[in-house]
Amino acid sequence: MTKGFLRFLRRNTIALLALFLALGGTTYAASTALGPRNSVASPQVVNGSLQTKDLSAKARKALKGNRGLRGLTGAQGAKGATGAQGVQGVQGVAGTSATKLFASVGADCGSLDRGSGAISIDLNFAARCDVRFNQSVASCLPVVSFKGTAGASWQLTVNTTTDAPSLTQLDANEIGVTYRDNAGALITTNRPAFQLAVFC
Repeated sequence: MTKGFLRFLRRNTIALLALFLALGGTTYAASTALGPRNSVASPQVVNGSLQTKDLSAKARKALKGNRGLRGLTGAQGAKGATGAQGVQGVQGVAGTSATKLFASVGADCGSLDRGSGAISIDLNFAARCDVRFNQSVASCLPVVSFKGTAGASWQLTVNTTTDAPSLTQLDANEIGVTYRDNAGALITTNRPAFQLAVFC
């Protein structure tokens, strides 16, 4: 058996040497090309084969570029349809307007010179002039003043009947203006003209 093996070696020495060299060179080439574990270099990578997940976080961050310029504003869209008109609200109740009645009375209660709503005057007694209006003035506010500049020593009061209880009492449509001097005494002659405004 030993002789046969030796004879085999002598006849195939060159072939076995060639086989040994071939196997040893391939192993060396593979070990030098791939390098140490986890150290694959660029020459070993097929172009276009790596995915983003194969890269390190630093490499992925480097791939992100700067934000580009803002694009142009697009054309304005078509106007939308007009919405339905809302239901009109109920109209509120009109407020009551203030009523202003007015009378301009001559001296000594002798004439109704002009007025608004005033229809007559009456010298009820020597010191009181009653002015009648075309509506009730029972809940209204009367304001009386001298007409012109005369009567600097006079006073006027309205709706005063206590001076003569027996006088004809005023009804709801009348305002009574009583003439007095600055001392409060009734005036029965040379009575001044006055203006009477009534606010309702």
